[in-house]
Amino acid sequence: MKEIPVISSKTQKQIGIQVMAAFAIAILAGTLLLLLPQMTVGSKISFIDALFTATSGICVTGLAVQDTSTFFTDLGKTVILILLQLGGLGIMTVGSIFGLILGKKIQVKDKFYIESSFGPRQPFVATRFFATIVAVTAVIEITGFIILFFVFYFRYGQPLRSAAASGVFHSVSAFNNAGFSLYSNSLEAFSSDIIINISIMVLIILGGLGFPVIAEIINLRRTRKLSLHAKIVFTVTAFLIFAGALLFFIFEFNNAETLSNKPFGTKILASFFQSVTARTAGFNTVPSGKLAQPTLFFMILLMFIGASPGGSGGGIRTTTFAVVTMGALGSLLGRAQVVMFKKRLPQGLFSRALTIVFTAIVIIFFASVLLLVFEKCTLTEALFEVASAFGTVGLSTGITPGLTTASKAVLILCMYIGRIGISTLALAIALRSSSDRAFHTEETITIG
Repeated sequence: MKEIPVISSKTQKQIGIQVMAAFAIAILAGTLLLLLPQMTVGSKISFIDALFTATSGICVTGLAVQDTSTFFTDLGKTVILILLQLGGLGIMTVGSIFGLILGKKIQVKDKFYIESSFGPRQPFVATRFFATIVAVTAVIEITGFIILFFVFYFRYGQPLRSAAASGVFHSVSAFNNAGFSLYSNSLEAFSSDIIINISIMVLIILGGLGFPVIAEIINLRRTRKLSLHAKIVFTVTAFLIFAGALLFFIFEFNNAETLSNKPFGTKILASFFQSVTARTAGFNTVPSGKLAQPTLFFMILLMFIGASPGGSGGGIRTTTFAVVTMGALGSLLGRAQVVMFKKRLPQGLFSRALTIVFTAIVIIFFASVLLLVFEKCTLTEALFEVASAFGTVGLSTGITPGLTTASKAVLILCMYIGRIGISTLALAIALRSSSDRAFHTEETITIG
């Protein structure tokens, strides 16, 4: 089978370093902008809060130490909007390109990243690739803006400027899976509004699917088939949404603080919304701090899994979760290979995915321990906050604004590592595994 070389190993390493540096510089620039007096109402923002907000924006997380709606001026909100838009575009671009180079070569039979974007026999051009992502993003976000604007303006009677600002901000925030809102209680006031809920959910899902999958959807009429990657993404995404909604509905049905007093239809709508937003976005239509303990724990799992490669969401990614799950099940059934949709996955893919999962667990564990040291909070609150930061989700039980400087620093690192580190780690693992040609004798040990 003929292969198409993409980028050399040396160049791949340079890309990883450049990506980490670029996001760090963007965060620093955003921090300096937010420190300007014109960005806040009344009191000036502290350096650690400005750094936290800028990191949350660039990493499209949505965790906030200050109320976005009241603490920042219109200019400050505009800066935050620009940060999360740049962060979302950068992440989708980087994630898609990393998807191209992780294996260093793309087989002709499965080069969906290139074919779905430019058509067969078209050369990969970085500028055109980025322009395509920008164009797709613009179309989706403008569509979301139009729908939300009409709802805010006609149904809720908001002034023209306010409705437009709210429509733009929430459309961009939702598609980029950022979770920032212009309302102090996020979207709790709209928990029964079907149009707003569905619009936000669709934007979140599209942003979380990843650009390569969106490109495949656009070109499905021409290609007539989906890649294995797309099939896995769709299957896992659908499973997590419906399973999450069902569990949320069951656990919160009689919770007087969340769903108990709401109409049955609103309960179903809220359950699906929280299931969608928990994996990637960070919006909420019920107070997260009032959720039952079982709900918090399974939402931590959803945040840990996150979105899909090439998307604006975080987490270990749906494909990683699928590979580890199917690999473990296959091992229990005595299978030597990982097979999905009648396709055998490369041998090194399972170990690579397992390494990513293990690394993520270790980071979340130690970060949670640090929060318990620095704060007077419960284990659940610490774990939820850290998982939200690492998965770049943005949901919170309510402890974020009152965190100490040390805890904020921990979460800043979690957001940065969760956003950039996992992709870079995957790239590094691929390079190391492909370059390791040493031969060692085999010997077994007892486990279990």
